[in-house]
Amino acid sequence: MGARIALCLDEATRQNPETIGLDGERFESRDWLGVFVSGEDARKALSVDESFGEAWVVSSNDVEPINLAATLKADRPSLKVKLIAFERCGSLCSRAHTALIDEVVDGPSFVRCYSNAKKRFAASTDVAGYMPDDVRSPVNARRAFLLPVVSGSGGAGKSSVSVVGAHIAHAMGFRTLLLDYDLQFGDVAVLAGADNALAIDEAIAHPDKLERELLRNPGFAVLAAPARLEAAESVVHGIPGLLESVSPSFDVIVANTGAAWAEQHAALLERCSAALFLIDQRASSIRACRHALELCARCGIASGPFQLAVNRCSKNAPLTSIDVSCALQGAPVFELKDGGRDVEDFLSSGSVGELFESRNDFCISLEHVMSQLLPGEAKQAGGVPEVADSARPSKRRGRSASRRKGWGA
Repeated sequence: MGARIALCLDEATRQNPETIGLDGERFESRDWLGVFVSGEDARKALSVDESFGEAWVVSSNDVEPINLAATLKADRPSLKVKLIAFERCGSLCSRAHTALIDEVVDGPSFVRCYSNAKKRFAASTDVAGYMPDDVRSPVNARRAFLLPVVSGSGGAGKSSVSVVGAHIAHAMGFRTLLLDYDLQFGDVAVLAGADNALAIDEAIAHPDKLERELLRNPGFAVLAAPARLEAAESVVHGIPGLLESVSPSFDVIVANTGAAWAEQHAALLERCSAALFLIDQRASSIRACRHALELCARCGIASGPFQLAVNRCSKNAPLTSIDVSCALQGAPVFELKDGGRDVEDFLSSGSVGELFESRNDFCISLEHVMSQLLPGEAKQAGGVPEVADSARPSKRRGRSASRRKGWGA
């Protein structure tokens, strides 16, 4: 049936679900749902009961929601925690990001998540009745940390960030899959030095090939984009099943994406643990970022997991993280340093390992970002150097030069 969901809410809300948009809902009738009105009870249960794969924190009788969500995540880093915020603000999102909370979800998105969960668990229950016991998925089946790398426009550096980011995750000790989801023009297999990597369309059409690929490369594997452009459209609908099949074999899946937003982006973002949203050194990239975020809002995709990063930062670059944060209403923004010509030279020859070992500025700054985004174990893996404050996520502080240049909101 899948991992259960813990719903944390105060007693008054439990008795009056219409106050959170769930008119007439009877929580006790949902065997996939565990309801906790006490923060202490929630902590005791979720820290030991691994049948719960997610926790949705609305409110509590005794603890502030943000504090409860942060504590649940700290108690059990593998638990996916969503903070339900009916009145979202920049400071709340920033606190949630610092606490490694997986998502901050608004009211309409929460109602949509609840409805989708009801459908999903109902469907899995029906199907399970026709499946032999030995092929049913275990209740506490583990899922990989899914990290798509996206941008609002082309040329932001998604491929480089995906390839080097996956290498960093593997160096931190995570079993890592690099997935090229730029279905038409992706080239991360070449950049990663894996020219003969299995293509996504082959993996979907031939599960036996996928199984052999995973057995052959248990610690680090690459799934390439389809070799033929015309195969891109047919692949989209098979991606959810592909993610489900490979997830138990890896700790982290880093997914490169294409510049043109389409259905495939939604398939990843709806399932992601976090998403790294890149902005480059052009003002048009900020505008494209706004458009993409607005599209996500219209599609009901929660933007809580999105982590913004401005790429190719240098002393004379036109944009800093503070500029971008100011233009995007105070959202926290990381800085990725400009690695110069070396990044292109090493990656074009498939020498990502040599690039990483060179301690290039780009690699060092991305290493810091990955240590912040990946599950808690990454912060204790060692080997992550101290970096300058400029590589840390910046928030809006006063009036930025970006407003004087016309980049403000």
